[in-house]
Amino acid sequence: MKNLDTLDERSRMELLSQVDQQRQELLLILLKHLDTSSSINVKAATIYLMGRHRLSEGIEELIRRIDFDAGENLLLSALPLWDRYPAMEALINIGQPAVSAAIELLATDMNDLRRDLAVKVVRYVEDGEVAGFILTRAHAAETDPNRKANLQDAINRLAKLPK
Repeated sequence: MKNLDTLDERSRMELLSQVDQQRQELLLILLKHLDTSSSINVKAATIYLMGRHRLSEGIEELIRRIDFDAGENLLLSALPLWDRYPAMEALINIGQPAVSAAIELLATDMNDLRRDLAVKVVRYVEDGEVAGFILTRAHAAETDPNRKANLQDAINRLAKLPK
């Protein structure tokens, strides 16, 4: 990669294509471990790595596991790599691509913990004011009364978070 600027255009594109292929392979390996491992630490590490590498293709799996509880201080290291809810953190690290999935969860999911975590995803990916605007806009565009009520609840939850 450090010689990227010395390569001809064709070689540069081939190298970049290999990087894309490696990211896809990494995602498949991580998803396999996420689905098959019984270890909380392995699952938490897998989720952490999905966020660390900003694997936006894994957003659906992370949203599904947003309330996965890694526990407190499972790894006795001085600097833990993740907190209690690593999927929320991974979604925040992925950034903007995770916001629409979090809003969809907020419109449909009734679980309080999952809703609180999804509001934090929107809030910490975006500035607080922008997050409010995004949720208000989603609320205004919604025609289904249940989804609209859920989005209003999300706006209320957002208002309770620290500025």
